Formats: sequence, structure tokens, C-alpha cells
Amino acid sequence: MRVTSLLLILLINSVIGTKSIYEISQNEYGKTVLQAIQLTLNEEPASFGRTIDLLQELKKGIQNDQDEDSGLLAERLETCETHISQNSQTISDSQTKLAQAQEQVGPLEQKLLDKRHQAEDKEGEEQRNNDRINKLILQRQESRQQFESKRDELTSIVGALSEAKKIIGSIKTDPTALIQLKNHKENILNQIQKSSMFYTLIHSTLSLIQQGTSQEKVIRIIDDLIDEVYQVQKLEMIADDQREADFIKTKIRFEFANTRLNTKIAELRADVQQLQQQLLELNNNIAIYQDLVNLKTKENADWQQSCNDAQNSHNGLTDYRTQQITIIDECISLLQGHDPEITQFIQRFV
Repeated sequence: MRVTSLLLILLINSVIGTKSIYEISQNEYGKTVLQAIQLTLNEEPASFGRTIDLLQELKKGIQNDQDEDSGLLAERLETCETHISQNSQTISDSQTKLAQAQEQVGPLEQKLLDKRHQAEDKEGEEQRNNDRINKLILQRQESRQQFESKRDELTSIVGALSEAKKIIGSIKTDPTALIQLKNHKENILNQIQKSSMFYTLIHSTLSLIQQGTSQEKVIRIIDDLIDEVYQVQKLEMIADDQREADFIKTKIRFEFANTRLNTKIAELRADVQQLQQQLLELNNNIAIYQDLVNLKTKENADWQQSCNDAQNSHNGLTDYRTQQITIIDECISLLQGHDPEITQFIQRFV
């Protein structure tokens, strides 16, 4: 009964050992290990202990590689976490600054628009003053021309009346004096506008001699008329001087107003230029902050992908090494039975 039981146990162990070696041989690494075991046992068939020691060394090497890779992975993940954390802080800071800068754009643009409108309004006011000055100059030129024309007319009247006095004074000695006087009167009246206040006076005065008025009386009337012309001429000069004074005063007032406007316009244009520069710098900062957010976001994605790849690669190696260690442990377990038939089992599946 005991012999039967012992044979049954040996048979079961053989079946189990055969099954384990078959499963190991189905793995590429397992097949390599079995081949190495076969070579070792072929050289020293009874050296199970040495083969086990070699497998233990192989297992230890795999475990060391695993530990080293785990350490490198930990360093890699720590580096990723550090960079991602730093980038995340940069992203947060940049987003805060970006939001603050974007909030400033609207009010700054409105302020710039207001300054432009103010400058345009002042420039329009300055142009209106320039138009007034130009109109004032034209009006003064016209009034001056009218004054000079009237002055020349009055001077001509004085000269003509003085000439008439000479002709009248020669009537007693010159038979042609009356004819000269008649022609002279016509010339004078032709040179004077009928609307002139002196037209009728000259016509009436020079006609007195033909009506029998004495030469002396007519000459006195002419002298009075000349005095009247001088008086009118003086009044015209006073009036023109006043017009000149008013012109200068008004022109200076507009020019002074424009001087102040020029200063204000210069200030507003300087404000506009400064606001444009501020807006340009603000938009540049917005672009910089946005680019920085995009850059650091991409860097984080790259770091995360790199870390994921490293983790996945490590997981794959870990699974493979675990499989290797499992195979080695199974081989060690088989060899620890010191079954001489193990070599035949290995040869059957390798």
C-alpha cells in the first residue's frame, strides 16, 4: 500500500512538472531560460544547486534593473511634477495678469477716443477762428480800399476846386476863362459820383459865376467848400483809424484765443500719443500673456505626455520583469526537487 502511494505521488509530480515546463516553454523568455538550464545540466547533470544559484543571480539582476528603473522613474515623475507645478503657477499668474490687462483695454480705448474728440473740437474751434481772421482781413482790405478811394476823390476835389479858383480869378483878364470854367466843371463832375455829397455843391457853386455872382463871393464859397472837404477828409481818416484799431484789436483777440487753443491742442495730442503708446503696450502685454499661457499649457501637456510615456514604459517593463521572475521562480521550484528526469522533460519541450 505504501509503495503504491509512493508511485502515485511520483507520477503526479511528474505530470505536474511536465505541465509546468510546457507552460514555461510557451514563453519566449521561458524557452531561453530552459535552454540555459539544459546546457548547464548537460555539462553537469547533477549540479542542480549551481543552476539554481545561477537562476537566483539572474533573478537578482532583473530585480536590480527593476529597482534602478523604479528609481529613475521616480526622479522622472518628480521632475515632471516640478515643471508642471512651476508652469501651472506661471499659467495662473499670466491668466490673472491677462484678465487685468483685458479689463483695462475698454476704459483706455474710451479715454483715447474722448481725447481725440476733444482735440478735434479744439482744432475745429481754431479753424473757425482762422476763418474769422481771414474774413476780418478781407473786410479790412475792402474798407481800406474804400477809404483810400474816397480819400483820393476828396484830394482830387480839393485840387479841382483850387484850379477852379484860379480860372475864376482870371475871368477879368482872360476872355476864355468862362469857357475854361465850364469845361473844368464838367471834368470835375465826371470824376465825382452823383451820389457824392459834393456833386451838387460843386455843380451849384461853379454855376454861380454864370448867374452873375461876383468872383470874390464865389471864391469865398469855394474856400468854404474846400474847408468842408478837408473836414470830411479828416473825419474819414478818423473813422478809418478807428476801423484799423478795431481790426487789430479783434484780430489780436482771435490770435490770442488760437494761441491758447494751440497749447491745449498740443497737450491733447500729447495725451493721445501717450494713450496710444499705453494701449499698444497693453495689447502687446496681452499677446505676451496669452502666448505664455499657451506655451506653458503646451509644455505641461508635453511633460504630462512624457511622464505618461515613461510610466507606461515602466509598467510594461515591470510586467515583463515580473513575468521573467515568475518563470525563474517556477524553474527554481522545479530544480529544487532534484529530479534527474527534469532534463528529459526540458528536452521534450525546448
